[in-house]
Amino acid sequence: MRSSVIITTHNRPYYLDKVLYGFMHQTEKPHEVVIADDGSSDNTPEIIEKYRQQADFPILHAWHPFGGVPQISKSRNNATRAATGDYLIYTDGDCIPGPQFVADHQRIARPGHFVQGRRNFLQYKGFDTFKGTETSWELARAWMKGHLTKLHLTIRIPGFATRSNTTHGVRSCNLAVWKSDVANINGWNEAFVGFWREDSEFVTRLMRSGVKRLNAVYSAVVFHMEHEKFFIEADFDRNNALWEASKIGPVFIEKGMMPPPRPTAISLQQPQAKSQAKAA
Repeated sequence: MRSSVIITTHNRPYYLDKVLYGFMHQTEKPHEVVIADDGSSDNTPEIIEKYRQQADFPILHAWHPFGGVPQISKSRNNATRAATGDYLIYTDGDCIPGPQFVADHQRIARPGHFVQGRRNFLQYKGFDTFKGTETSWELARAWMKGHLTKLHLTIRIPGFATRSNTTHGVRSCNLAVWKSDVANINGWNEAFVGFWREDSEFVTRLMRSGVKRLNAVYSAVVFHMEHEKFFIEADFDRNNALWEASKIGPVFIEKGMMPPPRPTAISLQQPQAKSQAKAA
């Protein structure tokens, strides 16, 4: 198995720095990391280059111009096309992986299944000291200090997963899926802009295509760094409507990872006039 970790980002180099540090210290390294960059215009390339110089695995930078509004699905499709692994682990640029994050996902992976990982929350006051390399005891101490929000996710039981046939609790900040299964539904729906529901729609089509869901229970954890909240009601309503449509609409979407082929103009040769018979 070759795992490609896909990390979304947009103008958050401080967060991305801590996330990439976490992937540098995995017990089992990914085959590659692909940064799904939604048009960052700051020093994000410098952060990526810093870790490129240190990493013993490739770090790719899949950048596209910012469209004025967040285009998370477009970013993920761009990175998915660039990925060379056969197993994709999607996460976000504000989610620090635990040290066994990649190993846990690879241990749970099964053909015909995707895996929903777990998420603990890291509060602002814990940013300076938290690395993502902590032991279970150190994580418990961070919880006692109020740096983390979920005590039960300081415990790790590798390989323990449950099944589910709903989209409840789907979070694309920690989602692993075979690349072939992503291709079968044409990836993420680029009709989504802004935040909310692009992951629910993606998983709805994935499950309708026959892929089953597994939930990691006490493993494959990321630590979601606290940040400002965004809510635009128009985006929320539009994206909810797209999600609802996916429950009965096409599984293989048109506005996805591979755009429909453009019609090719065909030049038709004019038939040659038949030579007239010679007069007798």
